[in-house]
Amino acid sequence: MPAAILLAAGIGARCARPGDKSPKQFLSIGKHPVWVWPFLAFANHREIDQIVVATLPDMVDTIREAIAKLSCSKEVVVIAGGETRQESVRLSLDVLSKSNPDFVLIHDAARPFLTAQIISDTLDSVRKYGACTIGVTASDTVKKVADGVIVETLDRNSLVLVQTPQAARFDWIVKAHEKARQEGLSVTDDAAILEQAGHKVVIVQGSPHNFKITQPEDLALADALASIIFERV
Repeated sequence: MPAAILLAAGIGARCARPGDKSPKQFLSIGKHPVWVWPFLAFANHREIDQIVVATLPDMVDTIREAIAKLSCSKEVVVIAGGETRQESVRLSLDVLSKSNPDFVLIHDAARPFLTAQIISDTLDSVRKYGACTIGVTASDTVKKVADGVIVETLDRNSLVLVQTPQAARFDWIVKAHEKARQEGLSVTDDAAILEQAGHKVVIVQGSPHNFKITQPEDLALADALASIIFERV
């Protein structure tokens, strides 16, 4: 059965509400903290067997207590993440190596509106191709700039805005992360880790609702979506 990794160890300083220094994944939208929304999507999906949550060291007990109150029937392990996203993934993979799942889905907790359909589409693709990532086509014109001046207009038909989850065969992603560690490669997502290891990563159509909370205005949008569209869990 596939496993999931939920990354909730970031600081997210750009998104702090006035007077609230909590990392963005612990701020509330609707009736849940941000991280709970994608956690419940994984917990309620019939094909996800195990979940690893990587969080800040001082939040491990808090998240364990919160999960206990959610009455999740899946096997859940909460760990302290690393100093970087890449290290948090590697530590989570180490935990999963004990059960050795066939596939693993890796998702950023700051993307709260993960849906069952996105998870199912990701699973279908990773089973077929071995590695994939959710993404959406660019709708705006994209310019390449240097020193504040446009130097090139890029063809948006060939551009994709990458989201999560990103997924891979478990053996592929473990070896890819080990290769990156040995070579000192530092990247911002797991698709790049897989690419550098020589794997083709397929794009799976995502959703504009699956955005990443980064700025304070993103929280306002998430609040609206939570009450209008997603307030059902």
